[in-house]
Amino acid sequence: MAINEIFREMFHDKKKENEIEYQKEIIKKSLESQGNLLSDFEKGMDLLEEENYKDAMFFLEKCAQNNNSQAQYEVGKILKEGLEVEQNIEKSKKYLLESYKHGFKKSGALLREMRYEEQGKLNKKIDTKFNNKNSDLGFSIDMPIDWIELGSKNKACFDAIAIDNFNGEVIFNIKMQVFLIEIPENMTGCVSLQRVANNMGCIESVDFNNGHCDGKLICGEGIDGTCNYIFIAKGKRGVYDVRVIVDKYLEPIYEDVIDHIIYSFDIVDKI
Repeated sequence: MAINEIFREMFHDKKKENEIEYQKEIIKKSLESQGNLLSDFEKGMDLLEEENYKDAMFFLEKCAQNNNSQAQYEVGKILKEGLEVEQNIEKSKKYLLESYKHGFKKSGALLREMRYEEQGKLNKKIDTKFNNKNSDLGFSIDMPIDWIELGSKNKACFDAIAIDNFNGEVIFNIKMQVFLIEIPENMTGCVSLQRVANNMGCIESVDFNNGHCDGKLICGEGIDGTCNYIFIAKGKRGVYDVRVIVDKYLEPIYEDVIDHIIYSFDIVDKI
């Protein structure tokens, strides 16, 4: 059964709420570092709320040029839609990319939407070959051979990180990774996967066996325009988090790839 069919109707409000709170912290830190530009940002946002886009641009663009991530997002959005200013898609992309690089995830959703509008609907299926990876973290998984494998900053926790084509080193098509939450020896059996799922901000999960391991399958939408497929399972070393993150507009063409990755995962030392 295709994994995305299992979750077609699921919608994780709680996860989105957590991501929005994270974005608020990003904005707060950005504003605190900008001192007297705060009043310009507030003026710009007030004018934006009044739908006075031309005057809002005057204030927000100043803040955007000083790396205010939300201002960069708002300016990019105004330029994308051509709201009381001349539409400029290329300039819009530049602001949105900078915003996304500074941690404002909603910019990713707009960038993906723009890419989809430019490319149109893609009906093809991705045909890829896989190599099996045996990780020092105690698992094996199939990885697409034509993806770019990324090095981990924390090899004690992360492995099998790979990404398919990306734009501007930020906007990727699809990404995979495996994360190990190490648990003290002989304590893994006491861990509740339902609690782990709840702590991830997921209000719904389903029991799932991928042919190798029993676990929980979780699916949600990110505010950056992605769909997130997560399989968590327990082994003697701890809890494994297998994650495939895909551009929501490209999800249909990667369906078989998502399934293959999730179903290929296996734990060496099972409980």
